[in-house]
Amino acid sequence: MINTKTLENLEGITRRSVKEGAELLTCGERIEGRGAYFYRPAILSSVTPSMKVALEKVFGPLVPVIVADNEKEAKIAKDSKFGLGAKHFYSKSRESRRIFIGSPSRMVTVNNIVISDSRVPSCGIKNSGFGRDLSRYCMLGFVNIKSVKFYDQLVHGPYVE
Repeated sequence: MINTKTLENLEGITRRSVKEGAELLTCGERIEGRGAYFYRPAILSSVTPSMKVALEKVFGPLVPVIVADNEKEAKIAKDSKFGLGAKHFYSKSRESRRIFIGSPSRMVTVNNIVISDSRVPSCGIKNSGFGRDLSRYCMLGFVNIKSVKFYDQLVHGPYVE
């Protein structure tokens, strides 16, 4: 973590989630004695869509897991105010495919973690991922494109640099 405040915030989110009914499956604790702000990755199960951890961005190694048995229960994926990335782990049913294809997230990964692809812009929608990065399309935002037009008899047509 970047500093004590962010580490304490993540610890607080973990504790609050457990009080709200989530089950801590792995670690979720500070690593002492390393001279920095380390936090063992935590996985929370039994998370419900109404829990605060499911409704806010968590910047740290904490994964809230929401199990949905059908498309109606998976509604949180579409209702989320965030849209940077989504991970869907599913059984191979048609209903499961509709859930992740219809996800409003910019990057959707099925049965794995979200990984940026340098061939396409990395960006979010809704309240996530402001700005764009990666890919040549995003790099064009950092350059000035100039149009030069010659109106003489030597050059026929526009020249774009």
